[in-house]
Amino acid sequence: MKAVFYAIALVTGAACSQEQASEQELIMRAIESAVQLPAAAEPLEEYSRNYALRPDGKVIGVYVLPSPAEARVGDVGCEVMLENFESRPCTDAEEEEIAGREKATADLFGQANQSRWFDNHRDLPMMDDGGCNLIVIIFDPQSQLIQSTKCNGEA
Repeated sequence: MKAVFYAIALVTGAACSQEQASEQELIMRAIESAVQLPAAAEPLEEYSRNYALRPDGKVIGVYVLPSPAEARVGDVGCEVMLENFESRPCTDAEEEEIAGREKATADLFGQANQSRWFDNHRDLPMMDDGGCNLIVIIFDPQSQLIQSTKCNGEA
């Protein structure tokens, strides 16, 4: 009897998880089909599209232009500035550290033409300034309307 109960609980839990994922997928599709990007923005497919539910019940979308792999610092060389304003080549350990940071940033920003749902809005990718390299969208699931679409500020 206990085994049947646990099996039912697992199946019910899986169904709820699939239902929730489907609801999130529908919200992402609704936003992406209705959004009008600012004039200075790139085409929608160029952005990694990231979403989460805010505490006020609205969905925040953060669209980010991922950095192309060929623009990575490790590909063009690395130097460390010294106190006397001269420089030296990076050590292997420094290059590995930079590569690790670049990978973490790439993982956070996602890939072009990818839509992702985050469990916590605080985990969404963000950057200072950036203009239309980062676009913030606010969507109201109750009214099914996009309330705002703005490029990030510029310094």
